[in-house]
Amino acid sequence: MGLRLRPLKKTGALFLSAAVLMSAMPCMEVLAAEQYPFVYGDIYAEDEDYMALAEGSGDYVVLPGDSLWKIAEHMFGNGNSYVELISANQDILADPDLIYPGMCLNVSRTGYILRKEAVYGGIQMGSYSMDMPYGWTVGITQSGGAGGNFVISGNGAIACLIQDRTNEVSADVLDWPKCAEQISAYAKENYYEQVTDLQFEHYRMDAQADASGELYLYSYIWHISPDDYPTLTCRVCIGLKLTEHIQAEFVGYTLDDYDIESCVRYVTASFEEHFDTENTETFTVNDSNMCITPETEWALNGMYNSFAYMDEYFTSLLNKAMETESTEKKHYHSIDQ
Repeated sequence: MGLRLRPLKKTGALFLSAAVLMSAMPCMEVLAAEQYPFVYGDIYAEDEDYMALAEGSGDYVVLPGDSLWKIAEHMFGNGNSYVELISANQDILADPDLIYPGMCLNVSRTGYILRKEAVYGGIQMGSYSMDMPYGWTVGITQSGGAGGNFVISGNGAIACLIQDRTNEVSADVLDWPKCAEQISAYAKENYYEQVTDLQFEHYRMDAQADASGELYLYSYIWHISPDDYPTLTCRVCIGLKLTEHIQAEFVGYTLDDYDIESCVRYVTASFEEHFDTENTETFTVNDSNMCITPETEWALNGMYNSFAYMDEYFTSLLNKAMETESTEKKHYHSIDQ
């Protein structure tokens, strides 16, 4: 089971807890709109810098009663995406209204993100680089035993973990649907009250020079104190990018309505490996001593356990809120006497 929060007294505690939480999370102007639109079908102008992310399971065998609308709704979550199915299957769809059981359709599609932050230089570390949201800063964060020593902060926080690629993480995500099932089962077994709206994404970035690689993301809503304050939630998104030699993980979270999902997707996609071909035997990024704590074992040994991070991070903040409230009560009690 996840670490259970002690019940908070509701007289003033909710406001104090929220204040402590908000003070611990960097804030800027809150914009609810999608920060980095992920556009399907409409490619940006040729002179614009954009990232192309291909998704889809490859093939889909048409079932009795299927239509392109139904297939698009099932595969992509939006029936209007049937136009992309038509575009991807022009060689076999003489008439889009005539599909039949047994027909094999290509259900892959490519989305595009305008790389608008690249002009600001981002983070350049020699062996790798990545874009950073405009106005955000780099620092550290700590709450109890949870924290990171390389964190970009703005409308939320994204803790970064850049390491040499390991066999463990490669094996974990090789079958992403199975990996997603393991993550879902773990969250349900250990944090069933705190985790809702768990979603998964997988993309390929081919032929994009140093930015090429595989992207794996999952996101969820973290309920900070589900019994006492059910509306006190945090939006969380985790991104993992595998390049040829590096695995880059990004643990993003925000207490605002900020679109942390598209932000983490953008930062993860923008990550580039700069492999030194003259020093192939000594190439490593592990010498940076980058870390995220706590390090908690779970079924996916090659990936960071974000659930344990959120549990420790917000439990510690709420405990701090209760201690602050208790101290203030003692202070005013002594004054009254």
